[in-house]
Amino acid sequence: MNAVDPEQPADTALAADAPQPRRTRRGAVIVGPSIGARYRPGALIGLPLISLVLSPFAGAGIQQWLAARTRTGHEGRLEQLLAPAWSQLLIGWLLLWALFALWAIVPMLLTHRVALLEQSTGVLLLRRGPRTVDRAETDEIEYAVGEAERGSIALIGVRAAGERRRGGQEERRWVIPEIGWDDASFDGLRTLQSAAGLRPAPPRPALVAEARRRRRAELHREYARRLGMPWKEEYARDEEAFQAEFDRIRRVLGGKEPARPGDPRP
Repeated sequence: MNAVDPEQPADTALAADAPQPRRTRRGAVIVGPSIGARYRPGALIGLPLISLVLSPFAGAGIQQWLAARTRTGHEGRLEQLLAPAWSQLLIGWLLLWALFALWAIVPMLLTHRVALLEQSTGVLLLRRGPRTVDRAETDEIEYAVGEAERGSIALIGVRAAGERRRGGQEERRWVIPEIGWDDASFDGLRTLQSAAGLRPAPPRPALVAEARRRRRAELHREYARRLGMPWKEEYARDEEAFQAEFDRIRRVLGGKEPARPGDPRP
């Protein structure tokens, strides 16, 4: 996965594989997803859909509020604006969207956990919400590992340099959630690995593609087992070869094609 394309200049290939993590305004590398990266998909896609489904209830509430104001003699521009039903639904949708967006961002601001790497000083900070809960130097990092797919976590083992030599106390283990949220989040981990003198992981797209290939290979292996089809290791990487042989075995079992030596029998 780290091989360089022979038709591509080496410096271009290395630049394409170089980590491109997010950074804070002060230039610190963010190890893990930022609040904005995790908040935007829900705030711009999920919450508007939920608000749209619930907008009739909000519109009904606005209608009752408007009727109460009208009975008390209020007949201003606000009442005229809210008089149409479509306006009540639209305003209700927007109000619910704003309410849900506020409700979602507050706990995230208080509980969000990332690590911040100051490359110039070699200092690594563990942040939980607005607070710094731990700190370490890059030469104290025992390991920094994580999966590239969404829903995975990163584990960072921290032990003081003196403890490492004496084999003393157990290392502190930092947990960074959603390290595979996107490419930039995982690139923060890759940057930390390089800064700590560890072997950096391949780029996230390559790891995700490899994980998907393995899942498909396991699925194809199960299909082959159910048909009694002999499995060849080449099928794990050549899906076209597997599909061609799989279709042939199905025709054999269906009596549409004569069997070959070693084929399962109907």
